[in-house]
Amino acid sequence: MWRNGSDRYGLVAILFHWIVALAMLGLIGLGAWMVGLTYYDPWYNRSLALHKAFGVLVLVLAAAKFGWRIADRPPGFGPEVKAWERAAATAMHWLLNAAIVLLPVTGYLISTSEGAGIDIFGLFQVPALFVISEGTRDLAIEVHFYLAYGVLALVAVHAGAALKHHLVDRGSTLRRMLVPRSPSRRVD
Repeated sequence: MWRNGSDRYGLVAILFHWIVALAMLGLIGLGAWMVGLTYYDPWYNRSLALHKAFGVLVLVLAAAKFGWRIADRPPGFGPEVKAWERAAATAMHWLLNAAIVLLPVTGYLISTSEGAGIDIFGLFQVPALFVISEGTRDLAIEVHFYLAYGVLALVAVHAGAALKHHLVDRGSTLRRMLVPRSPSRRVD
């Protein structure tokens, strides 16, 4: 039940998938909302602090997710998935996984560009590893902005493909990421 099987994802992989996905979407929503705040809004600093802290947590979760994926290989594609769909799904997963890393990394570069660390809910600070130039910071801001909205497009295509496989093809693709595999029955 915890680990992946040959035809289904295990509970750990499913939880990583949905927690990281919802956290990323939540951070994109928070980011879109907070850029409209004025300096005098009471949420101006609080929303930025939350955005930074949760962004760091997403990066940590992403590292754990990738580590788990190495330790517990995902199941193969179902037999109903055509070769071109496998190639497209593989490309989509690579793009989404790259975004899971690049969005928090560019956010980290923006947040620590002047040498200050990132406060994590008042518990500890993630230090700035280096100071970057204003030009590099501006580039990180642009990449962070466009990548966030690019992720929304990728997620829409990803979710649409999963729904197409589920509703039109009557395949197991979506079900495999919603319901963990059953634990193996022991025969004594």
